[in-house]
Amino acid sequence: MESDKHAFFSTKPVIGMVHLLPLPGSPRFAGSLERVFDQAARDLEALERGGADAAIVENFGDVPYTTRPELVTLLSMCSIAARLRERAGLPLGINVQFNSAEAEWDMALACGFEFIRVEAFVENRVGAFGTTMAVAPDLARLRARCPAPVMTFADISVKHSFPLVEQPIEASVDAAVEAGVDALVLTGAKTGSSPSLADAKEFKAIAGDVPVVLGSGANESNVGAFMELVDAVIVGSSIKVDGVVENPVDAERVARFVEAARG
Repeated sequence: MESDKHAFFSTKPVIGMVHLLPLPGSPRFAGSLERVFDQAARDLEALERGGADAAIVENFGDVPYTTRPELVTLLSMCSIAARLRERAGLPLGINVQFNSAEAEWDMALACGFEFIRVEAFVENRVGAFGTTMAVAPDLARLRARCPAPVMTFADISVKHSFPLVEQPIEASVDAAVEAGVDALVLTGAKTGSSPSLADAKEFKAIAGDVPVVLGSGANESNVGAFMELVDAVIVGSSIKVDGVVENPVDAERVARFVEAARG
């Protein structure tokens, strides 16, 4: 089954974040899964009202992230994802921190999501989550066993992490393309931090025909310039109430951001 990648990227989509509150199994879970869903549903509705083109559901609240999420966490996230899919008129993606690509694929298949985001696809990374190894070989085999029209977005030099072994960006991009990536994600060093315009231009030149998604640091002031260079943008912090990443999504901020991106 093939995803409609060309149609998805034809309009240079704005992809808003649905940051889930802490889930069961994570240290900060507050005891009510329904509260987690209610907030996610409100954020998704605000993204749609503001004119976003797609959304990513992410277990943002499950800090500190682990490379081995508990089963209760994954099942709870899948339950919420399925309920959001019933409400959403937008394409949806899913991201399970940190680098739980096989769980992402399973959820996307089960819930009818359009894409997943993989942090360490063809690179071995280390960070506060510990060490994670490239998942492209295992994910490729899972996709072959359980095919679905789901795109894979893969970070290169993902934020909040460092390489175990330095390798040229060109080598990472070539490996990702060989492994069947649908889009490459470019980020700054941390959440809310953007790469430079020069970085984006160089990265796009290396990526060639593969769509490039700006994955962090976009705001009303800089998104117009970035959209001249990339094929899509993921936005989280700057569309929240008061621009604070932990706050709910603000539909008016979404609308202003979308207008700036289209401008």
